[in-house]
Amino acid sequence: MELLMMKGFIITGLSSLVLGSFFTPVHANEIMAVNSTVEQNQISYLSPINLVSHGRGGTFREQGIPSHIQFSLAIKSGKVDAESLVQAAVEAGRLSSETLNNSNYLSNVQFELSQVNND
Repeated sequence: MELLMMKGFIITGLSSLVLGSFFTPVHANEIMAVNSTVEQNQISYLSPINLVSHGRGGTFREQGIPSHIQFSLAIKSGKVDAESLVQAAVEAGRLSSETLNNSNYLSNVQFELSQVNND
């Protein structure tokens, strides 16, 4: 009987702890920290072909990447390459900075850039 009562007290105590943690007040600083983390994790992923398409379309003009015909000319002259285009996307918040270290991604972007003048 005593053992049964002890189990009841333990279950009641644990339930109170669990439920109490759900109803603790949340501070504004904690909410801001969570929102900041969520925003950082929401950097969009652009496939290499989409990145080049955005570059050609002028998405990264503010970062110094020319658009349309000038984009093609900048590729031919070597002013725009995979690294510079990815760097522009990182600065614009469209790719994470880790992308600059992804040699496979950079290689695919360079391939897509080589296709621009073959269209």
